[in-house]
Amino acid sequence: MLQTMLSQEVMTKAAQRLMKLLPYKKHSDVIKRAWHLYRTGHVYNVTIENNVLKGKVTDKGQTYEPTFRLKQAASSSCGCTAVGLCPHNVALFLYAYNQIDAVGNLIRQWKEPTTKQKNVRRDEKQKHIQVNEQHKKDATPNGNIIDAWWNSFEEAYHRIPLDYITEEEQMRRFIHSFFQTFERPTAKKPFLDHLYYVHASLFTFTELTRIPLQPWGYSAMMQERHVNQFAQTVQQAIKDLAKKPRTKLHEQLIYASMPYARSILSGELTYFRQILDVYETMWTYVFTDPSYREEECNWAIKQLNEKETVEQKLPFIATASYVSFLLENDQQAYQLIEPFPYLATEHIVDFMHMSFAKKQIQRGAEWFHRLEKNMESYLHSLRMTDREWFVRTVLSAYGQYSIATKSDETERYEQLLQKLLPYSFYMYIDYLFDEQQWKKLIELYMLEKANVDMIHPFHLKAIEQADRSLVLPLYHQTIMYYIEQKNRSAYEQAIKHLRKLRAHYRALKQTHRWEAYVEKLAEQTKRLRAFQQLLQRGKFI
Repeated sequence: MLQTMLSQEVMTKAAQRLMKLLPYKKHSDVIKRAWHLYRTGHVYNVTIENNVLKGKVTDKGQTYEPTFRLKQAASSSCGCTAVGLCPHNVALFLYAYNQIDAVGNLIRQWKEPTTKQKNVRRDEKQKHIQVNEQHKKDATPNGNIIDAWWNSFEEAYHRIPLDYITEEEQMRRFIHSFFQTFERPTAKKPFLDHLYYVHASLFTFTELTRIPLQPWGYSAMMQERHVNQFAQTVQQAIKDLAKKPRTKLHEQLIYASMPYARSILSGELTYFRQILDVYETMWTYVFTDPSYREEECNWAIKQLNEKETVEQKLPFIATASYVSFLLENDQQAYQLIEPFPYLATEHIVDFMHMSFAKKQIQRGAEWFHRLEKNMESYLHSLRMTDREWFVRTVLSAYGQYSIATKSDETERYEQLLQKLLPYSFYMYIDYLFDEQQWKKLIELYMLEKANVDMIHPFHLKAIEQADRSLVLPLYHQTIMYYIEQKNRSAYEQAIKHLRKLRAHYRALKQTHRWEAYVEKLAEQTKRLRAFQQLLQRGKFI
């Protein structure tokens, strides 16, 4: 019955995955133990459902009920104390594998994969070198070799076994089994070698970003890490290419590369930032001809006009805006992104930085003014969790603006802080402290309903030394805060702050105000018996 339910293809691929997860040299003890359990009849009651093997294995007087997932071996489980795949998991698989092929053949193959794998990788690498050399020979003024390169990438890609593995494993295999067969060219290598490597990078990046990101967990975290790291690899390859001198033939190949650079825009929106980083690097360093940029901008605008949803339009809005900026059509660049707070914020800041880097001070200042104009509406349209990020971004941008324009407009900076409240609260506190604006500092604490215990002692001491009369309202607010909690420990905190408040009134020689305050406080809290007792014990009344 079990034999009829097992697919030979599925079992073969499961065996390949298992051999990679447990290399024989490192895990021979586990494999030998599993083989012994299988051969001595300790595996029984084996069933399969949804490509998951279940059964029982007796080992040293104990009975275990392991499972083995044929399509995700690493997720298999067992009740024993072993970490990862254990002998019981493997024994269960060997029992099932025996239904389609001799287990002895599998064990022999298991023992000798290393040399074979090295030979395969060597052959694959040699093949890529031969293809590369052939491509260089075929590079004639009338010939476009870019298509041939991408066809060869496709062929190599389809030879990689990617079925029945997780998305993260697909990425890992694609980077290590495919991309690492391409040698990164040295600085002495000719332009064509660098261009070929860039295209291999773009192809790999395109395929990586088409793999959906898992919603959560370790696998999702690793997926993002793979894409982030590989995006940096692609960007470095692009920058290395840009350093090489070009001939007319090379310029033809650069132009022919444009459609392939666009292909990365088909990736998942969850990798939107990484995709844009790679795309922008290409158009900043490689596609520098204004006519190319005009063509690209028109293409992107045409694409976004043909799309129906904002989600579909967004990649083309971002790219059209960026290329418009490179063409110094700032008005169009701004109009495209202005309705989208997240995209607009990042692009405007980038455009400002790039303008300042080019010594285009007035242009950079105008980009900051655009951000300043929209900051309040953008702030309140963002998710709550992103608002502090936005505030930091705006204030950092102002710092760059101030340095580049050599302006020290402290009032303007303070206005920014005020408009960005309450999310700029701590930055505004630091600013007021540095400027020694003690009254405004206390007013801000009062506005945020802060109590004395929430204030940094260094700040509090500085204010008290400058003008202790400023802290009196803050102590009043703090005392009421604790009284309103109506429990003894809170009352004790209120009494502690009453003592400090009394000391301030005495130092200011305002005992009459203190006595009036305590008398009024006692009247307001006359029904709070515990608090009244503490007032009497502290000799306040």
